[in-house]
Amino acid sequence: MSRIRLRIWQLTEISRDSFCSIKQSMTNCSELKIVICSGGTGGHMFPACALFKALQKKGSDVVIVTDTRGNTFCHDISEKIVLNTIRFSYKNFLLVSYYSLLAFLKFCKFWFGKRPHVIVGFGGIFTVIPLLLSKILGSKIIIYEQNSVLGKANKLLERFADLKLTSFRLDENWIEIPAPVRSEFLKNIPYKCDEVVKILIIGGSQGATSFSNIVPQAIGMLDSRERKDIEIIQQVNYANIDQLERAYQNLGVRSTLKNFVHDIAEVMLNSQLVICRSGASTLSELSATGRPAILIPYPNASDNHQYYNALYYKNKKAAWLLEEKDDVAVELGKILRQILQNRELLKIASFYMLNSSVNSAVDSFIKHIELA
Repeated sequence: MSRIRLRIWQLTEISRDSFCSIKQSMTNCSELKIVICSGGTGGHMFPACALFKALQKKGSDVVIVTDTRGNTFCHDISEKIVLNTIRFSYKNFLLVSYYSLLAFLKFCKFWFGKRPHVIVGFGGIFTVIPLLLSKILGSKIIIYEQNSVLGKANKLLERFADLKLTSFRLDENWIEIPAPVRSEFLKNIPYKCDEVVKILIIGGSQGATSFSNIVPQAIGMLDSRERKDIEIIQQVNYANIDQLERAYQNLGVRSTLKNFVHDIAEVMLNSQLVICRSGASTLSELSATGRPAILIPYPNASDNHQYYNALYYKNKKAAWLLEEKDDVAVELGKILRQILQNRELLKIASFYMLNSSVNSAVDSFIKHIELA
């Protein structure tokens, strides 16, 4: 009889454990209604879209809320609400107030139809109204800061947030996790640099024009033998393509010029060096692929955050940092010569740039959403 009672007790405990396990599993993201809210720049939208697609793949009930600018980055996503872009300005106070009211009313209608459990904000001043309204109405709000300097929207929202996440170490109130990146950047392609140095040059609409002047000047400082060891893949404005193509031909440098690099992940993974700005999403992609970079921060970025982003990677020996000043082409030429004379510099930078934890960034993000 004692053995029977023992077996019954064991079965009861197993059943109880199973029930607890089932109960716990019901609190995962597939049971939550989630809204991802992001302003309309690539730095905000790329990680937001990466998280959206990961949640959707897990069967979550998830919607993106963005503005008209952000909509250009998520044409392949149908589950979204697009509100008017809001640019706060004292000069156009009445117009800004009108568009803000429209955004407020449209989001109110959406919220009461959806009643989301959690709303995740990726920054951009546009996110302030949806996140504050959601907080008032009872949603949990999570904010994510991709940059080393806290953005204006997150400065306003941090006191109301239930959870604060960041890709840079800010203070003890923020939890540090890498930014989610698009899945195509997570391919495991080892870094090699033995022969020709393929240089990917990207700068977006804010960087393409200045890079079209800076890079040819820098390459012009190299001798003909050094130039033969370089191949350029560059994103460039249509207006500059012909002029830049002639410049590289005169320098004897192989080049591929594109207005937009559609297969950016594949090109980055097959490059040995990247010359770029230091926006948050670009740095996350470099970290995921382990590709070393020469970082030239956008000089007009708010709070000079791109400089401080770049400084972090320079200090960890993963990148070179150049400020866009009068002598930037000369300094870039010096760095390129050093690299061509010693390829080990690239291999060392690649080692320090690679952050394997980026591979699990989306999973970490989802776990925090479940626990919020």
